[in-house]
Amino acid sequence: MEQKITAYLFYIIGAVAAIAGLSYLASQYVQHLTEPGKLGCLLLLAGIFGSLGKYFEEMRR
Repeated sequence: MEQKITAYLFYIIGAVAAIAGLSYLASQYVQHLTEPGKLGCLLLLAGIFGSLGKYFEEMRR
């Protein structure tokens, strides 16, 4: 049971970090629309957090 609680905590922390990170990068990208690297970083970060979300979701099962 403790392992499931730990997995849920990590999942929640990861979700909060993903939302905060994506919000920050989105705000930075909007400020500097001429820098295409920011869009790449935003997409990369979204992919990383998406894969982490799938990992924790499969761990829960």
